[in-house]
Amino acid sequence: MKMPTVVRYGLALSLTCLLSPTFATVLPDRLERPARLTAKAQHGPLTDAQSVAGRVVMVGADGHILVRQSNGHVDQAKVPVDLLLTALYFVDDQHGWAVGHDGVVLHSDDAGASWAKQLDGRTINTMLLKWAQDEVDRLQATPGADETALDNARFALDDISAGADAGPSRPLLDVWFRSASEGWVVGAYGTVLHTTDGGQTWGYVPGLDNPDRLHLNAVLGLSNGDLLIAGEGGKVYRRSAGQWQSQALTQASLYNLVQLRDGQVLAMGFGGALFSSQDAGQHWHAITSPTATSLYSAVQLPDNSVLFTGQTGLLHSTDRQHVRALQPRNKAVWLSTAVLPDGSLALVGNRGLRLLERDELKEYLQ
Repeated sequence: MKMPTVVRYGLALSLTCLLSPTFATVLPDRLERPARLTAKAQHGPLTDAQSVAGRVVMVGADGHILVRQSNGHVDQAKVPVDLLLTALYFVDDQHGWAVGHDGVVLHSDDAGASWAKQLDGRTINTMLLKWAQDEVDRLQATPGADETALDNARFALDDISAGADAGPSRPLLDVWFRSASEGWVVGAYGTVLHTTDGGQTWGYVPGLDNPDRLHLNAVLGLSNGDLLIAGEGGKVYRRSAGQWQSQALTQASLYNLVQLRDGQVLAMGFGGALFSSQDAGQHWHAITSPTATSLYSAVQLPDNSVLFTGQTGLLHSTDRQHVRALQPRNKAVWLSTAVLPDGSLALVGNRGLRLLERDELKEYLQ
């Protein structure tokens, strides 16, 4: 459901170079500059997509949020920021959130037609600085406090302070909501934030075993109530009964987490890394991928098979134990996909939106 860290940052760097000012005019802060409405938006880089009540909502570069209606018409939503959006999540037919660079969180309560900013990196910096300073003060005032914990707290304070000096530069990389009230966002440098009021206020979530503040790329709530987070270094963090546990599945970064209809969980990422869990993330086993290139997302098709998007196109599995590569005619890098009611697919990636009709998909899957 989201753009892998290496692709997000690469795309952001490319766009930054293209848009670097070569004239004297100073552009407004991109957190305050609305996204430009353009008919070319669906052909530009798109990073994530989700089916919502027969429509497809998509996010991408330059603050672009698109809604493909059930009749095939694509509308561009009005968005209050002009920066790279990395992920979105709709918890029902009306309420959705999108996240992106500069720590932005956007919210829609009208099925994606319009969006309002709820949070940005300036507020996140203030929040994290307060948490880190309070943690250092608490440990220093605690007799016999663990020296390693104090060192980690000091490192976190220094790291957060340095990041804050650079401004609102902390990207958010994924979002998931349990209800219209409660949700989580995760991002660069170990950022995890939680809300219980629909995003009106947010709080920092400590407790993950991540002293190096590695990037967190994916967050997913499971049907049993547990929460999973995955990221750099192949780490998966599982919150169950209020307690965090962690394990490293691989040395490769993990980019996405998906739960299938029968409860099975898939984790995927760099270099074709692919893992499966049958017990809500407690134990994992590796699935061999036919490619050593990165896997970015997965979606379960109506026949219960699984389609993966990757660096080299699409991959498919009928038994979730063996995966084969498909050969789509358009060899774009697909980052996410959404299933339409008629069984066709909406693919999004570096070349924008591509509709894969049901008959064409069947041809690929033969």
